[in-house]
Amino acid sequence: MEMNKYIFRLASSMRRKKSPVLIIAFALILIIFGLHYNRNVETIGVQILPNLLQGTVHPDKVNFLINNESSNIEKTNDYLQDKYEKILSRDEIFPNGLNSVDNIVQIDTEQQLGIPVVNSYNKHPYIPGKRLVHLDLKGAPPLVSYYRRFFPFIKNLGATGILIEYEDMFPYDGVLRNLSAKNGYSKLQVAEILNLAEESNLEVIPLIQTFGHLEFALKLEEFLYLREVPNSPQALCPKRNGSLQFIEEMVNQVMALHPKIKYLHIGCDEVFQMAECEICRLELHEILFLRHVHNVSTMILKKFPFLKLIIWDDMLRHISQQTIIDMNLGKLVEPMIWVYAEDIYRFVQPVIWSKYSMIFPRVWAASAFKGAFGESLYVPDARRHLENNLRWLDLMSHQSEDFRGGFVGLVLTGWQRYDHFAILCETLPAALPSLALSLTAVTYGYFNGSLKSIFLSALSCPKEHTDLPFISLEYDPFLWEKLGRCLFPGSHVFRLVHKLNNAESEVSDFIRQTKQKKGWLTDYNSRRKFSSPLRIEEIVAELPRLYQNMLSLNG
Repeated sequence: MEMNKYIFRLASSMRRKKSPVLIIAFALILIIFGLHYNRNVETIGVQILPNLLQGTVHPDKVNFLINNESSNIEKTNDYLQDKYEKILSRDEIFPNGLNSVDNIVQIDTEQQLGIPVVNSYNKHPYIPGKRLVHLDLKGAPPLVSYYRRFFPFIKNLGATGILIEYEDMFPYDGVLRNLSAKNGYSKLQVAEILNLAEESNLEVIPLIQTFGHLEFALKLEEFLYLREVPNSPQALCPKRNGSLQFIEEMVNQVMALHPKIKYLHIGCDEVFQMAECEICRLELHEILFLRHVHNVSTMILKKFPFLKLIIWDDMLRHISQQTIIDMNLGKLVEPMIWVYAEDIYRFVQPVIWSKYSMIFPRVWAASAFKGAFGESLYVPDARRHLENNLRWLDLMSHQSEDFRGGFVGLVLTGWQRYDHFAILCETLPAALPSLALSLTAVTYGYFNGSLKSIFLSALSCPKEHTDLPFISLEYDPFLWEKLGRCLFPGSHVFRLVHKLNNAESEVSDFIRQTKQKKGWLTDYNSRRKFSSPLRIEEIVAELPRLYQNMLSLNG
């Protein structure tokens, strides 16, 4: 732009003064500008084409560069277009068959899809070796028949295993028989679930809580004596007689039904109540925690030496490096570092990563696809969960080299309740679009329009689903608008909660308008029994429609 202005001023001056020197100078400038123009065009091609051939530049970036450079250099688009037509038929550039210039134009960019751009494309995007889906069964657990469709669904999207947290759905017996819920799985059903997982080539890792989040057990009268705080069932006392025996019995029974497993997750997150009982109150929190983890791990590994044990990491974040080393935890467990928000470093700062790398040879990561942004949500915010997963991929690509064994894998958690006594948050079937979105991103290392067919096919969406963009997370973060006609496992639940959400919003808006905005059915009118019959008739005219909408949810 500056050069154009300079040329214009020079031409004006030359026209006024008719100077031969200025005329010669102007001619030289035009020649230089022309050479510079062609060099820019050539440079763009030289820089992009080899990278495109090698797969190190994603098609969306090509489109972006073309569009941006074209605003300044008109011939760039034509120049590159001709070059691309000769090479875009190569399958390795577009492994999913997107092998024409037209398809490049039609690939939705992250901005069009409302996807947060977190990590850049490169030849080798970071893809976790193990990609597990977490099944939290402490609320609305699936029927066994649901797993017949669910396991192939997540396998097709790239999952390599499941992290299954039974809680009270496990068929405990003997002294633990009262731990099992009335609708809990039988031993035969657990065996069937494991067979179904094996048929889909999914690794199974059970999760047993062994410190905090033991409400399902400590709420029962026969286990009250194990509580750290008498009036709260949140955590057990690690020093009471019977605590280790209780954990050992749980582990033995779970292992009896899972003889093939290689990993066992022993929980240990959010132990909110420690060192409060008369036995523990003189202990330092960190020593009490680490000693319990050491004792539990040693006990398990003594009987099952082939197991690798995993714990949640949050209780370790503020314990000193030397204290953890003194307890030999680096040789006993692998931490699973969990953050469900977008800003991971806010919760696990670089100094913590450095500490972990000095203690643990290998670590895990845990993101979320539901159950993280509100205790009473109906459907997860797919955009926020996608950003969380993309940020994990970006972080793992940089932090993995700090650990001798790198990251073992990433678990996409899906919480059913925030704890045993909370109401249900998003149910599993209603969260499958969010899971599909995040799992696809984790499997390929990114998400954009080039994965459209894979994503929509996995969700059994209609073939005529050709809207561009095919999702719009900025305006439809719950994916109700774009995926409402898809037929994935449990899609009817997804549509039902959409109707419930709309009906609830209408009713809430009606009540707000009636009691706060309009002046005839406020609390004052109700207390005084003073209002206009005519106005009341106008206000309640909407009630039959709202009532029928609510009744239709039972259909």
